[in-house]
Amino acid sequence: MVRDNTSGLLLNPWAALAPSLAIAIVAVSVNLAVSEFGREAAPSTGTTPISDRGATGLVDPTAAEVRDGLTSGEEVAGPRGGSIPDAVATARRDDSIQGAAAGELHDGAVAAEPRGVSIGGAVVAEGVRRADDAGVVVNGLVVVGSNGQKMLGPVSFRAGAGSVTAVTGPSGCGKTTLLRLLVGQVPEANARVEGSVAVAGCEVLTLGPAQLRAFRRDRIAYVGQDPGSALNPLMRVRTLLAEVARDGSEAALLDALHQVGLSADHLHRRPDELSGGQQRRVALARALVRRTGILVLDEPFAGLHATLRSEIAGVISGIAATGVTVLLTGHDTETVHAIADQVVELGSVSAREVRAAASAPVDEPIVLRARGVGASIKGEQVLSGIDFALARGSALAVVGASGAGKTTLARVLAGLHREAVGSLDLHGASLPITPARRKVQVHNGIQLVTQNPKSALNPRRTVAQTLARPLRRKSRHRTGSALGSIAMRDRLFDRPSKQQLRAQITALLESVELDPETASRYPHELSGGQRQRVALARALASEPAVLLCDEITSALDHATADAIMSLLDRIRTERGTALLLITHDMTVVAAHCPGILVLDHGRPVESGSTATILAEPDHAATRELLH
Repeated sequence: MVRDNTSGLLLNPWAALAPSLAIAIVAVSVNLAVSEFGREAAPSTGTTPISDRGATGLVDPTAAEVRDGLTSGEEVAGPRGGSIPDAVATARRDDSIQGAAAGELHDGAVAAEPRGVSIGGAVVAEGVRRADDAGVVVNGLVVVGSNGQKMLGPVSFRAGAGSVTAVTGPSGCGKTTLLRLLVGQVPEANARVEGSVAVAGCEVLTLGPAQLRAFRRDRIAYVGQDPGSALNPLMRVRTLLAEVARDGSEAALLDALHQVGLSADHLHRRPDELSGGQQRRVALARALVRRTGILVLDEPFAGLHATLRSEIAGVISGIAATGVTVLLTGHDTETVHAIADQVVELGSVSAREVRAAASAPVDEPIVLRARGVGASIKGEQVLSGIDFALARGSALAVVGASGAGKTTLARVLAGLHREAVGSLDLHGASLPITPARRKVQVHNGIQLVTQNPKSALNPRRTVAQTLARPLRRKSRHRTGSALGSIAMRDRLFDRPSKQQLRAQITALLESVELDPETASRYPHELSGGQRQRVALARALASEPAVLLCDEITSALDHATADAIMSLLDRIRTERGTALLLITHDMTVVAAHCPGILVLDHGRPVESGSTATILAEPDHAATRELLH
């Protein structure tokens, strides 16, 4: 009708209004009818059986997911490397810990809706019979990848109600794979899983879709090693807690925040207004408000300074004292052993070598100088009075408590923070401090490696594709930029060939001690340590003058962290790259950074020689970091 009267629309455009509205009404009506019919015909949005499911990971569920018992999020796969030594569980207490016996499933169809019956104060899907409503029992668990390589096991242990069980081992040994199996998540679609996993009386690996949804909703809470990615950046903390809470009252939300050491003021903030440590505590609070009997924490101490680690450890111990079974992974063996009733060790960890800090370079030119640098967030000043100078090949550690402004400083230096003031000089030339005025060449000169590599890597790109982009960009901006010049025209033909790119990618991967075969993998197929190395390789691809590293060793085991820091030392020596390292690990600072800058509530309180300041700290904030 509209098409036939096209010529008349110029004279009377309103003539198309009636038929257009009629078409829209018909289309909407048909859609509503089809949706209603589909809801009646299939009342459940069941998921694929666990044996057929791929590497769909888990994050904190949203409100709708809690109601439906659904959890979805990042993808994960364990390492494809060689055989992992058998796990050895060592009990730290003489008294035995009572665990859960494997649950049984009734024969027959499972109810489509995740409705169930009350068992021990929680609702479980019909068809699941409880043998023991508390604890975890893992017996002879072995995971073999689709390529035939062993990813985990054999592992056997028992964790009772009110206990804390820690899983330790080097990066890539299968710690995260083990924790995800506790929530019914297999690492690969074609992975072979042997043994049994009984959690809260349910044999997890045999649960049907509806039962698995109800189990995840009511019986277990999982907090991943990158909790910030599970927080909706558009929601305030109040909404993030209320959407998953059993009791959404103001008192319940405040109680959860107080348990993790946050004040009521944080209820009004969004995730981007929180530090990495504060985001971790909000994610932990989201798990607490669900009031489940099992709490699974992947690297809860990563990226936290010593005082905050002790506080979080106290929170975890307090949670266990209420009868909750806590399972966690960690590289900080001192903190882990202090709170764990049982330690399950996967693989072997080499002894950590502590060296004296490398000496500062002598008579090297200054590559980056900061004067009076400050920053604000929504008009509130969070950083002020920052002054320092980085010489070629030098290393400066920026330390401070969580929320002191360390990450904000790194973002200002990288040109990622809009509300910034002060002056910066790069190679003696003035550097715009706001992102809008910086050119691509300047961004290449200062590279930032964040503390959450998962959120920094595109999940749809392979490692090779991720590294190829900065390599191509570097070649484009290597020649002159005068419009119409020969150099400008030559840039069109200066792109590296596929063979050259492949060789450069291989060299980058080898420089960060990754196998060249890693190039064909996606981020979800890598462990946390491997993802961090890929992020570091991407930064090095631009051959930066200054490398900003924000807590890059916080989620790594001691051996891997030492290897990464040794790599950075070599880069400083061979390439002359200046390093600004943000960390909570004072051992790393003492071993690798000749200079130190201590921040407290956004202000510098001490700076100078690392050896001098750590030996005789003047400020209370510095002394607190050393305890």
